[in-house]
Order: sequence, then C-alpha cells, then structure tokens
Amino acid sequence: MSRPRASRSCANCRAVKRRCDLQVPHCGQCIRLRENCSGYRDDWELVFRDQTDHTITRAKERRAESATASRAGYSASPASGPGPSIDEIGVNYFLHNFVIGGQSPSRGFLNYIPTVFNADNQHPTLVASIAAVGLVALAHSTQQPGLANHARIKYLEAIRNVNAALASPGESLKDSTLMSVISLGVFEHVSNFESWVRHVQGAAALVVARGKDQFSGPSQIFMFNQVRADLVVVCLHQCQPYPDDMRELQEEASKTMAASFGFWVLGTLAVRCVNLYENLVNNHGRISVSTFLEEATSLQDDFQHVHPLLAAEEPYTSNPDSGGDPEAFFNGRFDLYHSSWAIRLWNNLRMLQLCACEIICYLLKKVLDTDLEPVIRTHMTQKLHESLQILYKLVDDILATVPQALGLISPVSERDLSNDSSSPASVPGGYMLIWCLYLAGKSSNINNHTRDWIKRRLQTIGETAGNAMALQLLQDIIRIEKTFVGSQ
Repeated sequence: MSRPRASRSCANCRAVKRRCDLQVPHCGQCIRLRENCSGYRDDWELVFRDQTDHTITRAKERRAESATASRAGYSASPASGPGPSIDEIGVNYFLHNFVIGGQSPSRGFLNYIPTVFNADNQHPTLVASIAAVGLVALAHSTQQPGLANHARIKYLEAIRNVNAALASPGESLKDSTLMSVISLGVFEHVSNFESWVRHVQGAAALVVARGKDQFSGPSQIFMFNQVRADLVVVCLHQCQPYPDDMRELQEEASKTMAASFGFWVLGTLAVRCVNLYENLVNNHGRISVSTFLEEATSLQDDFQHVHPLLAAEEPYTSNPDSGGDPEAFFNGRFDLYHSSWAIRLWNNLRMLQLCACEIICYLLKKVLDTDLEPVIRTHMTQKLHESLQILYKLVDDILATVPQALGLISPVSERDLSNDSSSPASVPGGYMLIWCLYLAGKSSNINNHTRDWIKRRLQTIGETAGNAMALQLLQDIIRIEKTFVGSQ
C-alpha cells in the first residue's frame, strides 16, 4: 500500500489543515494571523519519520513469531518478500534517532551526517558503520538478541572497510571514512571503555592526518568538534594533556569559525580545562596553589560567558515539579529542550564547569587547611561556599536532562510524562548522558542521596540500553566512593 506524501507545511498550518505558503524563515499565513510559527519539518525527518515505528513493530512481531515457533519445536525462517533490508533497517533507525532526534522537532546530536552521507554517494563503509550502530541500538530498544548478532556482523564488516580505507591514501582522507570512524565510536559503548579510548585516539590520529585543509565546510567542522569533544573526555579521565597537534588544528579551524558560536567557544575552553587538570595532578609542587587557583577561577569566569551564547542558540524551559516517579525525575524536576543536540551542548558545558568547580574546591580546601589570618580565612570560606553552590546547581541541571534524554518525556510536550523508570533506556540518550552522570557521581562534594540516584540511572542505562561503559563507570564511582569513606 502506498503511503500518503508527508506534508511539508508548518506545524500551525498542518494543525488546521490550511494551505501553507512555505515562506522562510516563517510561514506567511502565520505572519498574517500573528501566530508564532514553529517552522518546518526537517527533510530527513520527512524521509524517515515512520520507519522507526514500522521497524519496531516488525521486530516485535518477529519476536512473537520466534517465541511461538520455539514452543512448537522449530526455528522460524527469515521473513521473505518486499520490505527494507537489514542494512536499511539499521540505517533508518540510526538516522531517525541519532540524526533527526527521535520525536524531537529539531535535530539529533549527529545532525551533520546527511551532508557527508549524500556527498560521498552513500559510501558503503559509512552505510555499514551507521547500520551497525542503528541495529545495536534497535536490538537493545526492543530487547532483540537476534538483531544484536546482525549488528555485530555489520560492525565487523565496517571495521574491515575502515581498515581498507585507512590503507589507501585517497580513501583515508575522505569525509565518509572519518564519519564512519566517528559512528563506530558510538558502537564501542556496548563494548568497553578501553576499546572506546583506542577508537577515539584512532579518530584523533585520522583527523591529524587529514591536515589543515580539511575544514572546507560546516560538516567538517562538526566532525572535528565531535572528535575533539571525545578526546577531551579521554584526556580528563586518563589525566593526559591535550595533544599539541589537535590543538594546532583547532587554531586553524578557528580561522573559519565565528567567535559567537557557543559550541566552538566551549571546545576551546575545554582544551584549557584539560591542560589545567593535568598540570594540577602532575604538578609535584612546581607550581603554587595560588597560581592554579587564579587560572581555575579565570576559566570558571570564561565558562560563565558561554551561558548567554547557548541561551540564545538553544533555550530550554525548566519544570521544577513534574509529579513524576522520583526514580525517573530527580527531586521532581525535568527540563525541556528543543533537541538532543541542545541537551548534549548544555551538558558538555556543565561537565567542564563541574571539573573547574572541583578544582577550585580542592584548592580552596588545601588553602583552608593552612594557618590563615581571620580576614583571609573568611574570604576563602566564602569563595568555597560560592563554588559549592555552583557545583550543586550544575549537578541538578545535569540530572534535570535525564528524563528527556532517556525518552521518559516527550520532547514536544511536557504533559506527556512516563512513570515507568524501568522501561528500556534510549540508546542515544544513554550515550549522551553517561559521562556527565559519571563526573557528577564521582564528586566528593555531592550527598549520598544524589550519588545513589546517579548510580541507579547508570545501572539502568547499562542494563536496558546495552551500554557496557555505563556499568564500568558505575563500578568506578563505587570504587571512588569507598575512598571517601576511608578518608573520613
């Protein structure tokens, strides 16, 4: 049966079934009627808007058929006839959830993929990579082990293709090769932390090999930014300095970037944060506490300047009392964002601010452990109190993103609440959340109630979204937590 063609009209015109003139940036009908026009659907959403629901329905039907066949003592054969191939199912699920952003009216955090996907004629290496990620995400969303096996097969195919591309001077420099490596980095979350670290380091080496001529358009900038963000996390976790060759590429890319783009400014500050943390941990008394405190305070001030940039680009609304399940809504609060990209962007800022706050609190406590004049002690105590208040707010803001990121609320309507905190977690949402949850959960400055809630969320993400890294990071928090008890 043929499907009716999806309307490209704005939301207001679709709602009242009137003809939309499709003017940009806002519909002329809305302007004439003085309505607030919310804009138009993304072309990729129109293409893939129903494929996910269709795929999930088919997967559940296949699971029911398999269960019936198993009880009858035989194995069901694969369904035949017209329909999407296994590759198409994986690609469509990936595009719908990681690119479009599920039911979001805006975009997912890998929203730049379509440009690369089309520019290189849907390169088979990239198709295999995103099919592997889409299939493993769908497998865990629908609790289908069979799909996970297909995902592993596609993953191995994609790895072979990537290795072949890297062996070719021409293929290795293509955008599709780098995008394939970035996509497979998402897959590594079902594996383990060490595999993911090696993958990120390999992606960084590929970016460096591409050189200074790679920044020819927005998609290349966004791919670099993705690798840069992942490398920041690796460096922070392993207490390593940010590589000089990547920093030099950042300086080159900055020549084409406007200083007003919040995500780019945030990335440059992230490099400073990494190097500050590494210098502090490996200092061995060479640099004074006051010098570190000055740099950390300056960095925290610069992070504050990013807030108005993000507020203008990606505003969100806060809902302090949802009435939802406290296991899903920390202290009853959730915040509503326009897109997965916005959640990721804000949480990246919060993670880095959290790191700077932890450094400041650590340094202030060291200073307060020494003999100080009363006036200085009062001043330092006040600064510590202020830093802790910032830290508590950052953690609360991170936790308020969890319901939407995990699909417990609709990104379109705050009235669509789910009280089932045990339902399968969103795979893209879990991918976005685990590092900010980890950084919050391992802080010695939060209370046990907050830490326990974070631990339960990581457990859920690990078990229901198939995210092995979430379970590893959970165990790391538990290990760190024991050191808090031992030091008291």
